[in-house]
Amino acid sequence: MLHAEFRDAAGNFSLNVSMEVGAETAVLFGRSGSGKSLTLRSLAGLRTPLEGKISLGERILFSSAEKIDVPPRDRKVGLLFQNLALFPHMTVLENVAYALPQGKRRRTKAGEWLARVKMSGFEDRHPDKLSGGQRQRVALARALAAEPELLLLDEPFSALDGPLRRSLRRELRDIRREAGIPMVYVTHQIEDLCSLGDRVTVMKEGITAESFPVGRLWERGARGEAWNALGWGNLFRGKIVSREGGFRFEGNTVCLDLDGGSLFPGEGLVFVAPDRIRILYPDLPVDPDLGTNIFTAAVEEIIPLGSSVRLYLAAEDGTMWQAEHSSGAYETLSLHQGSPVRFAVPPPSVEVWMGPRICAPEFTRNRAEILPFRS
Repeated sequence: MLHAEFRDAAGNFSLNVSMEVGAETAVLFGRSGSGKSLTLRSLAGLRTPLEGKISLGERILFSSAEKIDVPPRDRKVGLLFQNLALFPHMTVLENVAYALPQGKRRRTKAGEWLARVKMSGFEDRHPDKLSGGQRQRVALARALAAEPELLLLDEPFSALDGPLRRSLRRELRDIRREAGIPMVYVTHQIEDLCSLGDRVTVMKEGITAESFPVGRLWERGARGEAWNALGWGNLFRGKIVSREGGFRFEGNTVCLDLDGGSLFPGEGLVFVAPDRIRILYPDLPVDPDLGTNIFTAAVEEIIPLGSSVRLYLAAEDGTMWQAEHSSGAYETLSLHQGSPVRFAVPPPSVEVWMGPRICAPEFTRNRAEILPFRS
């Protein structure tokens, strides 16, 4: 069990972290610059907090009150860096063996770990002779060979393509379960969070803002607000009104046609997943099934996320929308910051919460169930 409560400061950036992790994978999720990597360095002992306490099981790794600061080499904490930090002058086997104590079985144990990550036969190669995915496997084997009581991973798969990422995520998940150790995984990728995480802690501007089980993202009545806590998705408050042929959502600035279901007039929340928003091509006819859910906006920001791209779209009414699509999609539109776009929200993609108390709404599922990025 990891328990951490500490404060730190780096220049003008302050860090205020509070989290507990059992024998599970905890995901630190947030945008770049939110303090995720700095948190890992503090847990590993590579950075000393200003004050607070970090404990791993019964061992205190850091306590400002008790003046305890265990050196990194004695913490039994493994850290897999984003750049992997393999030694270029060492072979694959030597890289893994470096994490093990001297002894007769050192090379044998290193070979066993390479086999566990499917790297048998590569023992004599150097890192520059490996592919990106192979280097990831070697770095993971080295981190685990030391038998840490806590494993920290700083976006280790960010440079890999989709199929390889999925394969390595599955292997990492299985290895963690076998080892039964806590793992803290830093990412800003939704698909990593969903496929690896047991619990997510959201970081915003150096603060651990919220923590909840990843399963809440799929619970009835909780999905939209949980996704919104991650800073992912489009959540609006307003009223559901009946009209001829169906229902419509009317918010302060956003109005949406809704798709059937057991709706009734009253206050409500609606949620639209970014990957369900459709960018419209200017020269193609618009599908009439989209109703009036068509908006004009300007691209405010484009964020590459490996296999996908996130767009922040500033609509004419001042509303900021998030849209997400696979890399390469809409390439012919040559979108850039400031590009004018039209986009549509298919009515079946709008999730609706209704009830007299919006703080505990009753969930109404439309015909299209939205479960993005499940691997």
